[in-house]
Amino acid sequence: MSHAPRPLTADDLDWVVETAAARREELAPHAPRFWRPASDATARHRDFLDRLIADPATLTLRTDHGYVMALGDDSRRVVDDMAVAAPAWADEGAALLRAVLATTTTVRFVAPVAEPERRTTAEALGLRPVETWWHHDLPLVQVRGEGERVELSTVGARGRLVPAPPIYSPGGPVLLVADVETAAALAAIEAEAAERGATVAVVPQRTDDLMRELLLVEAGYLRTTDFLEGART
Repeated sequence: MSHAPRPLTADDLDWVVETAAARREELAPHAPRFWRPASDATARHRDFLDRLIADPATLTLRTDHGYVMALGDDSRRVVDDMAVAAPAWADEGAALLRAVLATTTTVRFVAPVAEPERRTTAEALGLRPVETWWHHDLPLVQVRGEGERVELSTVGARGRLVPAPPIYSPGGPVLLVADVETAAALAAIEAEAAERGATVAVVPQRTDDLMRELLLVEAGYLRTTDFLEGART
């Protein structure tokens, strides 16, 4: 095979599924509850990846040691499902990302902190960090009313409960915090979410929002995922 990117086909599906499953297992220890694979994660992901490969609107490419699936169109694409063997990021990973950048105006790229080669390659191609997601395991308490997609608010904080992605199983819904002003407000909305069955809290932070970053570090949050963006040059 050539290292040059080529289109993914249905014949590649088994390999893509195996590659994605191996990546999930590698990520899980870095956030054992947040990234705990669901019992049927491989089957669910297989169905999803199969649909993407068959969808002409989705850009799906592979090399010898990696693949990328870019959702969107010629104005904006999002790259989340991408896996490359660590030693191949500098050449094959870069080639895959260049191919995506050539098809669209802007790219949003998801880069888990546990995969530093991923971010290094993206930055070498001109993508820049714009947002970080932080996570914190919540105490497992007596649930008084579980709910998904429930809006929550307290003085100084606002968020909602959302279901975890289908391939993950953190044991309950996830608290996604939209706004937070103080550590006390964060603790209050966490407690409300835990009582409703949430097991993990996630807080997005703009890269330039250093006050939120400090608040989250002091509250015991862990930096899980960076988001980078770049434009075609």
